[in-house]
Amino acid sequence: MKTIIYMIRHARSIANDNGMFGGITDYELSQEGLLQAFALEKRLKDYKFDKIYSSPLKRAIQTITPTAKSKKMDIDVIDDLREINVGTWEDVLRDDLRKMYPKENKYIDETEFYTGMIGQEDTSDVANRMYNAILEIAKNNLGKSIIITSHVVAMRAFLCKIMNIPFEKTKERIGHLGNTSITKVIYNDETNKFEVEYLSK
Repeated sequence: MKTIIYMIRHARSIANDNGMFGGITDYELSQEGLLQAFALEKRLKDYKFDKIYSSPLKRAIQTITPTAKSKKMDIDVIDDLREINVGTWEDVLRDDLRKMYPKENKYIDETEFYTGMIGQEDTSDVANRMYNAILEIAKNNLGKSIIITSHVVAMRAFLCKIMNIPFEKTKERIGHLGNTSITKVIYNDETNKFEVEYLSK
């Protein structure tokens, strides 16, 4: 049997508006993000799904709340779907970080591989916790369609793992995954593997 998974990146947050480096800092959606969340609900109107899962961070929950309300569904919050912890870079202006850590930021800009931050969560650990969480969710929903709302770095780490892509090739092979973009992944329990049907629609 298969599980169809629609992975959604959260809508635009206050951090995005203000140029902050986010991570696990618990930002809410910006005004634009709230509009994106309602637009997402309209996009998902004709989608059929059975369960909604979300990161515990406010920006992820707020993104899928209009859809959950319109479908009269609960949101199951899973801690391991949270964003990467970027250590000492949390809640700091990105422009300031570019000045303080030019080499590391240049590498991140070129690859979208988040590394070199003091006290950060290792990207491979993010990939593994996302994989384990989504695998359990998928196995618990065989034959069903579900939504998972999460974050760009966490989602890309998971996608790199299931697509066997080196993290250094994230920008080249996966790209940005814009706010409220939908990535469709299918889990097959016969092979115990995930397959990506499309990225960032």
